[in-house]
Amino acid sequence: MEKVLIFADPGVDDGFALLYALNHPDITVTGIVADYGNVSQEDALKNITFLLDLTDQQQIPVIVGAKRPLSGNPPEYFYDIHGVHGLGFVVPDKCIQRIHPFQKIYQIIDQYRSELTIISLARLTSLALAFIQAESNVTKVKQTLLMGGAFLVPGNRTPLAEANIYGDPHAAATVISNSRNTTLLPLNVSNRAIVPDHMIESIAKQASGPYSSILIPMIRYYSKQYEKILPDAGGAPLHDLIVFSYLMHPEYYQVVHKQVEVVTAGPSKGLTYADFRAAPEKVPGSPVHTIALDFNKELFLDDIMKVLA
Repeated sequence: MEKVLIFADPGVDDGFALLYALNHPDITVTGIVADYGNVSQEDALKNITFLLDLTDQQQIPVIVGAKRPLSGNPPEYFYDIHGVHGLGFVVPDKCIQRIHPFQKIYQIIDQYRSELTIISLARLTSLALAFIQAESNVTKVKQTLLMGGAFLVPGNRTPLAEANIYGDPHAAATVISNSRNTTLLPLNVSNRAIVPDHMIESIAKQASGPYSSILIPMIRYYSKQYEKILPDAGGAPLHDLIVFSYLMHPEYYQVVHKQVEVVTAGPSKGLTYADFRAAPEKVPGSPVHTIALDFNKELFLDDIMKVLA
């Protein structure tokens, strides 16, 4: 059984990722931190509460995360991609309730320690704060999985940068320089995590839970926006699902082990890079991380179908 603490900013792709985690028989969600990114923190709180109510898992703590980057600059949201409320055509009908303060993160880590995996689907501000506060115990977890970065491929926020890293590069640099046993699931794989619309429709027909009614309204809006970004893709990339796929089936993925750096300012802001030369130079004191560069898409899709349907 995998125990996870999730940082999320739902977002259509986060919504599908959370439904995967909440319905997987071998995943226990110990808490969800509401962050900003795809949507505001307030909308993230509403969407998380809505999804927990829809799956009848109200016992899972919802934790208040960050509202803006470490720089203090106004955050950038992507309602144009994710819909007015962040879940496509779905309108969450639940009020925000049962909200826990940020310190709940440390209580959850203390409870599970080396059994716990931290999963970040959002900007990395909250996770960076969890590392730098005095009571931090984040290094005691088993591993950290990050949806973010782009290595030797174009970005999706700028020509060089992926959105989660670009949204708060100082936070990303803080997490990457302080975390251990960390895996990055970058655009190299997440941009290819395209779940065809017809497959979502099939899942919606087969799924027995009440969440089945929101799958098509979520994906239809999201896919329509991606027709402009990735024409002829036949669907939209559900970036965040790739993280849970890796958690449960790392054997589907081809990885490398590299030291990772983040550019925090200038024209290359948000760029993640590593030394891919045959004999890379090592930076003293910098941790080595795992980077997923390829995956078996057919097995990925089979697993999504099995869990959600």
